[in-house]
Amino acid sequence: MRTYVRMVALAAALMGMSEAATALTTATANLRRTPTTTGAVLGTVPKNTLVLVACSGSTQWCRTTYKGTAGYVARSLLKPVTGSARLTGNGTVYYRTCTQMRAAGVAPVKLGEPAYRTALDRNQNSIACERGE
Repeated sequence: MRTYVRMVALAAALMGMSEAATALTTATANLRRTPTTTGAVLGTVPKNTLVLVACSGSTQWCRTTYKGTAGYVARSLLKPVTGSARLTGNGTVYYRTCTQMRAAGVAPVKLGEPAYRTALDRNQNSIACERGE
């Protein structure tokens, strides 16, 4: 949970007035220190990886975090999956495990629904805590 809270706090701080969205990488993407093609490469994000991104205006770069490292990914390598609500307001219920989610009677949940987290979607098919996961 600590990692999730850090990621949300970092995204909120870095986004300013932009909104968070879930995106899928369309190719292996370099995670860069600065929003330029000459920025140092911090790591690579594999193709078809779901990431939470913050893209503002017409910028060609989106801020994201992958495996605990924050950086920028070229917007051209991202396919929006769904937009989420602004990171303000009441928020959603957080479930640490699928067992907790099932006990609450809300499992399985699809991408874009409250309580969905990629950490609970082991096979990355956009459905968290489905039978067998």
